[in-house]
Amino acid sequence: MSKTLTRTDTELSYPDYLANSHRPAFDGLRALGFLLVITAHIPSVPFFGYLHGWSAVWMFFAMSGYLIAMLMMREERRIGRVAFGPFLVKRFCRIVPSYWMAILIYWLACFTLELAPGDYASFMARLPYYLAFLPEYADGNEFSIFTHSWTVGVELKFYLLFPPVLFLMIRNANWRFAVTAIIAVLLTMQGSFNAQSYCALLYGAMLAFALERPQGYAFVARLTRVPVVVPLAFIVALFAMLRYTEQLTAVAFVATYLMAYAIIRGAAMSRVLAWLPLVYLGQRSYGAYLLHFLAIRLGYLVFGDSTATGGLLTACFCLAITVPAAELMYRAIELPVVDYGRRLLSGASSVSIR
Repeated sequence: MSKTLTRTDTELSYPDYLANSHRPAFDGLRALGFLLVITAHIPSVPFFGYLHGWSAVWMFFAMSGYLIAMLMMREERRIGRVAFGPFLVKRFCRIVPSYWMAILIYWLACFTLELAPGDYASFMARLPYYLAFLPEYADGNEFSIFTHSWTVGVELKFYLLFPPVLFLMIRNANWRFAVTAIIAVLLTMQGSFNAQSYCALLYGAMLAFALERPQGYAFVARLTRVPVVVPLAFIVALFAMLRYTEQLTAVAFVATYLMAYAIIRGAAMSRVLAWLPLVYLGQRSYGAYLLHFLAIRLGYLVFGDSTATGGLLTACFCLAITVPAAELMYRAIELPVVDYGRRLLSGASSVSIR
């Protein structure tokens, strides 16, 4: 076996990578990403502005693109095809019920509480977009109480379009990588915010295409053979750059590299990313993400939105409200519906839902 594929104390070997589809570091990354997103929505704390918390969404996208491509490649290798129908059923069960519940919760809050002037009218005007799974087109240049749901619309469309184009229409692995790269370049050239958000998903998919092949894995592994201070320096450099220019392609690139580092050299980050509170929050991060902005608005009612102290108290209040609410959504909606989807498809061979 090639020397580059053997295990060291800090590097995951290629055979061990193929032996397991679970990525332990991802829950920790999701949790840290969620915490950063909270800071992005509380501008009254000056320090939060330096964290550029919105960029964490690109990490969510990169992880989603990687996981979907990786699981589909392994299913194709195992049974000779991708079960696209069961895949869509599982994605529906994982995403849509919690999304619908969040819409209901936000509607009730806007209807019963005066969170901000015009919230109810604004929400109702955008409701058709939310229900049609088009939240990314609901706001234009304005910001509303459910604007953050745009990410759900982007991911759902990726799940609908990516598998047919890359797995049903293209069989050659090299062509899949090439077509994915070409699409990413074209979207970058198009330049819109929505178009570039898909690039992070595609970067994650390209990482999966590379890691699933021994030569690609060896190449990416060489790129990650650096001290942990190097990816941390990438983050610092990215945040410094974002103070002056919003380069979304650079955000997607750094997010993908950090993900590769966490996969291959997870031991270097395990003390942080495997911390149980982070793992717990990461597993519930979808529901927490959907509900967090409502909790921030409630915090503003109590503490105000014009001072740093009020912003810090609002951030703490947001966590105190969002984490239990996300736990309830996780137990009452996510897990039961996911389990129902699995039982519904118990006779079919398909990729894991997570």
